[in-house]
Amino acid sequence: MTSSLTDKSFAERMGSDDRVNLSFLLAEVTRLLRAAFDEEMERLGLTRSQWHALIYVLRLEAPSQTELAEALEVARPSVGSLIDQLEKSGYVSREADPQDRRIWRVVPTRFALERSEEIARLAENVADTAFDGLSKKQIEAASSAIQMVRQNLTE
Repeated sequence: MTSSLTDKSFAERMGSDDRVNLSFLLAEVTRLLRAAFDEEMERLGLTRSQWHALIYVLRLEAPSQTELAEALEVARPSVGSLIDQLEKSGYVSREADPQDRRIWRVVPTRFALERSEEIARLAENVADTAFDGLSKKQIEAASSAIQMVRQNLTE
């Protein structure tokens, strides 16, 4: 007895598993959210990698290159070239760590801090569109469920 992708039992099984369907839905929503954020951040001249890294620089308060690489889940050399790009465009600078002269901290520039309000506004535009029609309670429930899934997958 051979099995194929067109096997009706396989199609029925995969189509009727709400968990599998939700997994695909989450992937689709994530893709759409990234595209919406990309479109908004393009107005500031930022690529996906750049705005993503900049958000972490603003949130983490002067991370080292290693800390930023870990947060972005990319290799240190990749983050180095990304920092170079953000530095050239005036969004970040590197500063020596006062406790360890071997470490450079990535800090937002005055330009980045001034633009952070616009970045937040553009992000809120995406959130307004994405979560239109959902109550605060629904958003909290969805967030809680997704955090549980993340926890299950990281253990």
